[in-house]
Amino acid sequence: MSIPELPRDTPLQQLAEGAANVVYRFVLRQPNYSNDEHVLDEDATPRPSSTSAAAEQLTDHAAFLAVGRLLRLGKALRSRVCNQQSHRYFHGTLESLFPAEYLISLDLIKLPTELIDSCNNQLEEDERFGRRPAKRAGCYLARDEPYGLLITDMTPDLEKREVLIEFKPKWLVQSPTSPPGSRRCRTCALKARRNAGRRLKGKKEEIFLCPLDLASQDIARIKRAVGFLIPPSITSEEHVGELGQRLVEFLLNNPIVPRLQQLQRDLDPLGVLYADVSSSQFLTAMTLRDCTLYLKMRQAGQGPIEARLGDLDLKSPDEGKAEYWRAVEKELIDGGWYTGTEDDPQTDRSWCDLT
Repeated sequence: MSIPELPRDTPLQQLAEGAANVVYRFVLRQPNYSNDEHVLDEDATPRPSSTSAAAEQLTDHAAFLAVGRLLRLGKALRSRVCNQQSHRYFHGTLESLFPAEYLISLDLIKLPTELIDSCNNQLEEDERFGRRPAKRAGCYLARDEPYGLLITDMTPDLEKREVLIEFKPKWLVQSPTSPPGSRRCRTCALKARRNAGRRLKGKKEEIFLCPLDLASQDIARIKRAVGFLIPPSITSEEHVGELGQRLVEFLLNNPIVPRLQQLQRDLDPLGVLYADVSSSQFLTAMTLRDCTLYLKMRQAGQGPIEARLGDLDLKSPDEGKAEYWRAVEKELIDGGWYTGTEDDPQTDRSWCDLT
Protein backbone atom coordinates (compact mmCIF):
# COMPACT_ATOMS: atom_id res chain seq x y z
CA MET A 1 0.00 0.00 0.00
CA SER A 2 1.36 3.38 -1.00
CA ILE A 3 1.10 5.94 1.80
CA PRO A 4 0.77 9.56 0.58
CA GLU A 5 3.05 12.25 1.98
CA LEU A 6 1.81 15.51 3.41
CA PRO A 7 3.39 18.33 1.38
CA ARG A 8 5.95 20.24 3.42
CA ASP A 9 4.28 23.63 2.94
CA THR A 10 0.73 22.50 3.79
CA PRO A 11 -0.62 25.04 6.31
CA LEU A 12 -2.64 23.77 9.28
CA GLN A 13 -5.11 25.35 11.69
CA GLN A 14 -5.73 23.69 15.06
CA LEU A 15 -9.37 22.70 15.36
CA ALA A 16 -9.67 20.73 18.61
CA GLU A 17 -7.59 19.11 21.32
CA GLY A 18 -8.46 16.02 23.31
CA ALA A 19 -6.69 13.98 25.94
CA ALA A 20 -4.86 11.81 23.39
CA ASN A 21 -4.89 13.73 20.10
CA VAL A 22 -4.86 17.14 18.47
CA VAL A 23 -6.94 17.67 15.32
CA TYR A 24 -6.01 20.12 12.56
CA ARG A 25 -7.73 21.54 9.50
CA PHE A 26 -5.96 22.18 6.19
CA VAL A 27 -6.03 25.90 5.35
CA LEU A 28 -3.89 28.43 3.49
CA ARG A 29 -4.34 31.51 5.64
CA GLN A 30 -4.57 31.60 9.43
CA PRO A 31 -8.05 32.91 10.32
CA ASN A 32 -8.15 36.09 12.35
CA TYR A 33 -9.49 34.59 15.57
CA SER A 34 -9.00 36.28 18.91
CA ASN A 35 -6.50 34.58 21.22
CA ASP A 36 -9.16 32.94 23.36
CA GLU A 37 -11.08 31.44 20.45
CA HIS A 38 -8.81 29.30 18.33
CA VAL A 39 -8.11 26.47 20.78
CA LEU A 40 -11.01 24.13 21.41
CA ASP A 41 -11.22 21.51 24.13
CA GLU A 42 -12.35 17.94 23.43
CA ASP A 43 -15.75 18.70 24.96
CA ALA A 44 -16.34 21.61 22.59
CA THR A 45 -18.02 21.43 19.21
CA PRO A 46 -15.60 22.11 16.34
CA ARG A 47 -15.84 25.61 14.88
CA PRO A 48 -18.51 25.60 12.15
CA SER A 49 -17.24 26.42 8.68
CA SER A 50 -17.49 25.36 5.08
CA THR A 51 -15.15 22.57 4.03
CA SER A 52 -15.53 23.65 0.40
CA ALA A 53 -14.32 27.11 1.34
CA ALA A 54 -11.33 25.58 3.11
CA ALA A 55 -10.52 23.58 -0.02
CA GLU A 56 -10.53 26.74 -2.14
CA GLN A 57 -7.86 28.25 0.14
CA LEU A 58 -5.41 25.40 -0.37
CA THR A 59 -2.58 25.29 -2.83
CA ASP A 60 -3.33 23.01 -5.77
CA HIS A 61 -0.92 20.21 -4.82
CA ALA A 62 -2.49 19.85 -1.36
CA ALA A 63 -6.13 20.40 -2.30
CA PHE A 64 -6.85 16.66 -2.38
CA LEU A 65 -6.36 16.57 1.39
CA ALA A 66 -8.93 19.19 2.29
CA VAL A 67 -12.18 17.90 0.93
CA GLY A 68 -13.97 16.31 3.85
CA ARG A 69 -10.78 15.46 5.76
CA LEU A 70 -8.94 16.54 8.91
CA LEU A 71 -5.48 15.65 10.21
CA ARG A 72 -5.25 13.90 13.59
CA LEU A 73 -1.91 13.81 15.42
CA GLY A 74 -1.28 11.71 18.54
CA LYS A 75 0.21 12.84 21.84
CA ALA A 76 3.22 11.31 23.57
CA LEU A 77 1.36 9.15 26.10
CA ARG A 78 2.61 5.93 27.68
CA SER A 79 -0.57 4.18 26.60
CA ARG A 80 -0.38 5.54 23.04
CA VAL A 81 -1.09 3.15 20.18
CA CYS A 82 0.94 4.05 17.08
CA ASN A 83 -1.01 5.26 14.07
CA GLN A 84 0.01 2.31 11.90
CA GLN A 85 -1.52 -0.04 14.48
CA SER A 86 -4.67 2.09 14.69
CA HIS A 87 -4.90 2.01 10.91
CA ARG A 88 -4.52 -1.79 10.77
CA TYR A 89 -7.12 -2.25 13.50
CA PHE A 90 -9.60 0.04 11.78
CA HIS A 91 -9.34 -1.62 8.39
CA GLY A 92 -8.82 -5.16 9.69
CA THR A 93 -11.49 -5.24 12.41
CA LEU A 94 -13.84 -2.28 12.62
CA GLU A 95 -14.72 -2.11 8.93
CA SER A 96 -16.11 -5.63 9.21
CA LEU A 97 -18.35 -4.64 12.14
CA PHE A 98 -20.02 -1.50 10.77
CA PRO A 99 -20.97 -0.22 7.32
CA ALA A 100 -18.40 2.31 6.08
CA GLU A 101 -20.94 5.15 6.08
CA TYR A 102 -21.22 4.85 9.88
CA LEU A 103 -17.49 5.22 10.57
CA ILE A 104 -15.07 8.14 10.82
CA SER A 105 -12.53 6.95 8.27
CA LEU A 106 -8.84 6.54 9.15
CA ASP A 107 -6.09 6.75 6.53
CA LEU A 108 -2.36 7.08 7.04
CA ILE A 109 -0.36 10.02 5.76
CA LYS A 110 3.41 10.47 6.11
CA LEU A 111 4.41 13.63 7.96
CA PRO A 112 7.18 16.10 7.08
CA THR A 113 10.03 15.72 9.56
CA GLU A 114 9.66 19.24 10.99
CA LEU A 115 5.86 19.24 11.34
CA ILE A 116 5.60 17.79 14.87
CA ASP A 117 8.18 20.22 16.24
CA SER A 118 6.34 23.12 14.64
CA CYS A 119 3.00 22.01 16.12
CA ASN A 120 4.55 21.44 19.54
CA ASN A 121 6.09 24.91 19.45
CA GLN A 122 2.63 26.32 18.82
CA LEU A 123 1.16 24.30 21.70
CA GLU A 124 3.89 25.61 24.02
CA GLU A 125 3.24 29.18 22.89
CA ASP A 126 -0.49 28.75 23.45
CA GLU A 127 0.31 27.50 26.94
CA ARG A 128 2.47 30.51 27.76
CA PHE A 129 -0.22 32.94 26.66
CA GLY A 130 -3.12 31.13 28.31
CA ARG A 131 -4.72 29.98 25.07
CA ARG A 132 -4.48 26.29 25.89
CA PRO A 133 -6.71 24.58 28.49
CA ALA A 134 -4.78 24.19 31.74
CA LYS A 135 -5.62 20.49 31.99
CA ARG A 136 -3.80 19.90 28.67
CA ALA A 137 -0.60 21.67 29.70
CA GLY A 138 2.68 19.76 29.59
CA CYS A 139 1.58 17.06 27.14
CA TYR A 140 2.67 17.40 23.53
CA LEU A 141 2.63 15.50 20.24
CA ALA A 142 4.74 12.35 19.88
CA ARG A 143 8.00 13.22 18.09
CA ASP A 144 8.67 9.57 17.19
CA GLU A 145 5.42 9.13 15.23
CA PRO A 146 6.13 9.34 11.47
CA TYR A 147 2.47 9.19 10.43
CA GLY A 148 -0.67 11.20 10.93
CA LEU A 149 -4.23 10.05 10.33
CA LEU A 150 -6.62 11.59 7.85
CA ILE A 151 -10.11 11.44 9.33
CA THR A 152 -13.60 12.31 8.11
CA ASP A 153 -14.45 15.97 8.73
CA MET A 154 -17.78 16.21 10.56
CA THR A 155 -17.59 19.99 11.00
CA PRO A 156 -21.07 21.51 10.47
CA ASP A 157 -21.54 23.99 7.62
CA LEU A 158 -22.91 27.35 8.75
CA GLU A 159 -24.20 28.16 5.30
CA LYS A 160 -26.43 25.11 5.47
CA ARG A 161 -27.38 25.89 9.11
CA GLU A 162 -26.01 22.55 10.23
CA VAL A 163 -25.37 21.48 13.81
CA LEU A 164 -23.08 18.77 15.15
CA ILE A 165 -24.11 16.68 18.14
CA GLU A 166 -21.38 14.50 19.60
CA PHE A 167 -21.45 12.28 22.66
CA LYS A 168 -20.11 9.01 24.01
CA PRO A 169 -22.87 6.36 24.24
CA LYS A 170 -20.68 4.51 26.79
CA TRP A 171 -21.91 1.17 28.20
CA LEU A 172 -25.15 0.37 26.36
CA VAL A 173 -25.37 -2.98 28.18
CA GLN A 174 -25.12 -3.49 31.94
CA SER A 175 -21.74 -4.75 33.15
CA PRO A 176 -21.76 -8.58 33.22
CA THR A 177 -20.14 -8.45 36.67
CA SER A 178 -22.61 -6.03 38.26
CA PRO A 179 -23.99 -7.54 41.49
CA PRO A 180 -27.53 -8.86 42.03
CA GLY A 181 -29.88 -6.13 43.15
CA SER A 182 -28.13 -3.43 41.09
CA ARG A 183 -30.13 -0.24 40.64
CA ARG A 184 -27.67 1.66 38.47
CA CYS A 185 -26.11 0.75 35.15
CA ARG A 186 -22.33 0.76 34.86
CA THR A 187 -22.11 4.27 33.41
CA CYS A 188 -24.45 5.81 35.98
CA ALA A 189 -22.73 3.97 38.85
CA LEU A 190 -19.40 5.43 37.79
CA LYS A 191 -20.97 8.87 37.33
CA ALA A 192 -22.42 8.72 40.86
CA ARG A 193 -19.05 7.76 42.33
CA ARG A 194 -17.22 10.51 40.45
CA ASN A 195 -19.81 13.12 41.41
CA ALA A 196 -19.31 12.21 45.06
CA GLY A 197 -15.63 13.00 44.59
CA ARG A 198 -16.45 16.25 42.83
CA ARG A 199 -18.67 17.36 45.71
CA LEU A 200 -15.84 16.76 48.18
CA LYS A 201 -13.65 19.07 46.11
CA GLY A 202 -16.37 21.72 45.82
CA LYS A 203 -16.75 21.13 42.08
CA LYS A 204 -19.94 21.15 40.06
CA GLU A 205 -21.50 17.76 39.50
CA GLU A 206 -21.62 16.35 35.98
CA ILE A 207 -24.89 15.23 34.43
CA PHE A 208 -25.27 12.74 31.62
CA LEU A 209 -27.89 10.59 30.00
CA CYS A 210 -28.36 6.96 30.99
CA PRO A 211 -27.06 4.85 28.08
CA LEU A 212 -29.72 2.22 28.72
CA ASP A 213 -32.38 4.85 27.93
CA LEU A 214 -30.59 5.66 24.70
CA ALA A 215 -30.75 2.06 23.49
CA SER A 216 -34.13 1.16 25.01
CA GLN A 217 -36.35 1.52 21.90
CA ASP A 218 -38.86 3.09 24.31
CA ILE A 219 -40.10 6.51 23.18
CA ALA A 220 -40.40 8.03 26.68
CA ARG A 221 -36.94 6.86 27.72
CA ILE A 222 -35.35 7.98 24.46
CA LYS A 223 -36.95 11.42 24.85
CA ARG A 224 -35.41 11.61 28.32
CA ALA A 225 -31.98 10.77 26.87
CA VAL A 226 -32.34 13.23 23.98
CA GLY A 227 -32.93 16.03 26.49
CA PHE A 228 -29.23 15.77 27.37
CA LEU A 229 -28.07 15.99 23.75
CA ILE A 230 -29.48 19.27 22.44
CA PRO A 231 -26.59 21.78 22.16
CA PRO A 232 -26.99 24.78 24.51
CA SER A 233 -26.29 27.06 21.53
CA ILE A 234 -29.77 26.20 20.21
CA THR A 235 -32.11 28.41 22.20
CA SER A 236 -35.21 28.64 20.02
CA GLU A 237 -37.97 26.48 21.55
CA GLU A 238 -39.20 25.66 18.07
CA HIS A 239 -35.75 24.46 16.94
CA VAL A 240 -35.15 22.58 20.19
CA GLY A 241 -38.45 20.74 19.83
CA GLU A 242 -37.93 19.99 16.14
CA LEU A 243 -34.36 18.83 16.66
CA GLY A 244 -35.40 16.69 19.62
CA GLN A 245 -38.13 15.00 17.63
CA ARG A 246 -35.75 14.20 14.77
CA LEU A 247 -33.24 12.73 17.23
CA VAL A 248 -35.93 10.55 18.81
CA GLU A 249 -36.97 9.27 15.38
CA PHE A 250 -33.34 8.64 14.47
CA LEU A 251 -32.65 6.63 17.62
CA LEU A 252 -35.84 4.61 17.15
CA ASN A 253 -35.15 3.75 13.52
CA ASN A 254 -31.43 3.91 12.79
CA PRO A 255 -29.43 0.68 13.33
CA ILE A 256 -26.19 2.23 14.61
CA VAL A 257 -26.97 2.32 18.36
CA PRO A 258 -28.59 -1.17 18.44
CA ARG A 259 -25.57 -2.51 16.53
CA LEU A 260 -23.19 -0.90 19.01
CA GLN A 261 -25.21 -2.36 21.89
CA GLN A 262 -25.23 -5.86 20.40
CA LEU A 263 -21.48 -5.85 19.80
CA GLN A 264 -20.78 -4.73 23.36
CA ARG A 265 -22.91 -7.63 24.62
CA ASP A 266 -21.43 -10.25 22.28
CA LEU A 267 -17.76 -9.30 22.57
CA ASP A 268 -17.61 -9.28 26.37
CA PRO A 269 -20.09 -11.73 27.91
CA LEU A 270 -17.95 -12.31 31.04
CA GLY A 271 -17.07 -8.81 32.17
CA VAL A 272 -13.78 -7.15 33.04
CA LEU A 273 -13.21 -9.19 36.22
CA TYR A 274 -13.26 -12.56 34.43
CA ALA A 275 -12.51 -11.89 30.77
CA ASP A 276 -9.14 -12.41 29.12
CA VAL A 277 -8.21 -8.73 29.06
CA SER A 278 -5.61 -9.30 26.35
CA SER A 279 -8.06 -10.89 23.90
CA SER A 280 -8.95 -8.93 20.77
CA GLN A 281 -12.68 -9.43 21.41
CA PHE A 282 -12.57 -7.96 24.91
CA LEU A 283 -10.38 -5.03 23.83
CA THR A 284 -12.77 -4.26 20.98
CA ALA A 285 -15.66 -4.30 23.46
CA MET A 286 -13.76 -1.76 25.60
CA THR A 287 -13.09 0.33 22.50
CA LEU A 288 -16.81 0.36 21.65
CA ARG A 289 -17.65 1.39 25.23
CA ASP A 290 -15.59 4.56 24.83
CA CYS A 291 -16.26 5.61 21.23
CA THR A 292 -17.96 8.85 20.18
CA LEU A 293 -21.12 9.11 18.09
CA TYR A 294 -21.21 12.16 15.80
CA LEU A 295 -24.56 13.31 14.39
CA LYS A 296 -24.59 16.09 11.80
CA MET A 297 -27.90 17.57 10.68
CA ARG A 298 -29.69 20.80 9.84
CA GLN A 299 -30.98 22.83 12.76
CA ALA A 300 -34.41 23.18 11.20
CA GLY A 301 -36.39 21.48 8.48
CA GLN A 302 -36.01 18.02 7.11
CA GLY A 303 -32.90 16.41 5.73
CA PRO A 304 -30.64 13.43 6.35
CA ILE A 305 -28.74 12.88 9.59
CA GLU A 306 -25.13 11.90 8.97
CA ALA A 307 -24.10 9.53 11.76
CA ARG A 308 -20.57 8.27 12.29
CA LEU A 309 -18.61 6.58 15.07
CA GLY A 310 -15.18 7.94 15.97
CA ASP A 311 -12.52 7.59 18.68
CA LEU A 312 -12.25 3.93 17.77
CA ASP A 313 -8.59 3.32 18.54
CA LEU A 314 -7.91 -0.13 19.95
CA LYS A 315 -7.69 -0.13 23.73
CA SER A 316 -4.51 -1.54 25.24
CA PRO A 317 -4.33 -3.52 28.51
CA ASP A 318 -0.72 -2.41 29.01
CA GLU A 319 0.73 0.34 31.21
CA GLY A 320 -1.63 -0.56 34.05
CA LYS A 321 -4.84 -0.13 32.04
CA ALA A 322 -6.18 -3.64 32.71
CA GLU A 323 -5.50 -3.26 36.42
CA TYR A 324 -7.27 0.10 36.36
CA TRP A 325 -10.37 -1.33 34.63
CA ARG A 326 -10.63 -4.09 37.23
CA ALA A 327 -10.00 -1.77 40.15
CA VAL A 328 -12.82 0.55 39.01
CA GLU A 329 -15.24 -2.36 38.68
CA LYS A 330 -14.36 -3.67 42.15
CA GLU A 331 -14.81 -0.23 43.66
CA LEU A 332 -18.24 0.17 42.06
CA ILE A 333 -19.26 -3.24 43.46
CA ASP A 334 -17.70 -3.02 46.91
CA GLY A 335 -18.65 0.63 47.41
CA GLY A 336 -22.32 -0.03 46.72
CA TRP A 337 -22.43 2.26 43.67
CA TYR A 338 -24.26 -0.33 41.56
CA THR A 339 -26.80 -1.20 44.25
CA GLY A 340 -27.35 2.35 45.52
CA THR A 341 -26.12 1.45 49.00
CA GLU A 342 -23.04 3.71 48.93
CA ASP A 343 -22.20 5.68 52.07
CA ASP A 344 -23.11 9.07 50.64
CA PRO A 345 -26.53 10.56 51.52
CA GLN A 346 -26.12 13.34 48.93
CA THR A 347 -25.85 11.02 45.95
CA ASP A 348 -28.67 11.17 43.40
CA ARG A 349 -31.16 8.37 44.06
CA SER A 350 -32.80 8.26 40.62
CA TRP A 351 -32.32 4.67 39.50
CA CYS A 352 -31.72 3.25 36.03
CA ASP A 353 -34.33 1.15 34.27
CA LEU A 354 -32.51 -2.19 34.21
CA THR A 355 -35.39 -4.21 32.79
